[in-house]
Amino acid sequence: MLWWISGALVLVALVILVVVALSVMSRLRAFDHAARAVQARLVDGQQRVEPRLAALQQNVEQMLPQLEAMAAQQAAQRAVENS
Repeated sequence: MLWWISGALVLVALVILVVVALSVMSRLRAFDHAARAVQARLVDGQQRVEPRLAALQQNVEQMLPQLEAMAAQQAAQRAVENS
């Protein structure tokens, strides 16, 4: 009789384990779907932003000599004002 009770307990525990495992797997499947959607949006956003970033980098490189010349002029004016 004791074997039947212990066997039934093991069987109930296995059923509970299977139910919990299936529940966790369904939640993980939903999480995987959400993660893939977010990843796709990130890739799309990156593809949209990269050309704009390249254009901004090019503008900065074109403006850099002008900014350096202006900084040199300001330094020269400050040197004249301080002397």
